Amino acid sequence: MSQNVVILLLRITATVLLYLFFLGVALMVWRDWRAVSTQVERVQRSAARSLGRLVVIQSGGTDLTPGEAFPLSVVTGMGRDPSNTVVIDVPFASAEHALLSLRDDRWWLEDRESRNGTRLNGEPLKAPAIVVTGDEIGIGGVRLRIELEET
Repeated sequence: MSQNVVILLLRITATVLLYLFFLGVALMVWRDWRAVSTQVERVQRSAARSLGRLVVIQSGGTDLTPGEAFPLSVVTGMGRDPSNTVVIDVPFASAEHALLSLRDDRWWLEDRESRNGTRLNGEPLKAPAIVVTGDEIGIGGVRLRIELEET
């Protein structure tokens, strides 16, 4: 075989390998894009689904109005800090007083080491506890009822 034929075969082989490489990259990008778009759709569907709400039963001298409702997020903060979902702007509430969070398809309430403590159904909350629809959270004079959506 002449040298020109060998060089031609090497060029053709290199070209084919280069096209196969580009095809592989394009296939990987397409698969990743499909996986991400599927995941985004799942997140959007779950975000659109209502998780429930906290309803004010007793305002306790705050600007909250009995009957006012706050939609639940996967993590719902309660306290004096304006970044909380439920802002309780009175001296007895800590900046981050209590946290209501969804873990393993269960809702958990935990006190965030507040000075005055958090009550669950009138009892002091000593450790994180599972909560259900109808449970009442007490922070000082404020009482909130949990209304969860059925999944």
